Amino acid sequence: MIIKQGRKKLFEAKYLGKFTFGLMFRKIQPIVLETFYPSIAHSTLHTCFVRKPIDIIWIRDKKIVSLKQKVMPFKFKISPKKPAKYIIETPAGFIKKHKLKNGQSISLTS
Repeated sequence: MIIKQGRKKLFEAKYLGKFTFGLMFRKIQPIVLETFYPSIAHSTLHTCFVRKPIDIIWIRDKKIVSLKQKVMPFKFKISPKKPAKYIIETPAGFIKKHKLKNGQSISLTS
């Protein structure tokens, strides 16, 4: 899955689908998760068994609705500010490197 901001390609990520373990027990690389239903409860994560800090980006209707930077391993109940349809987990520093902010447009294409 290709993640773009306008015409600029930010990165290519692995799409893991709706029911997955995310980055638990995996090498830290950009991944995209899809929620069952766009709600805060369905968009809440934890970082148990994630080995390094990560950045988390929540997206709905092609806009960033929430961001969390440098989420440490073994944190519980990491929630977005607004409901999200897609969740992107990336290595720490990704949000800062690409200067991402809430409300920015972002597109996901396969």
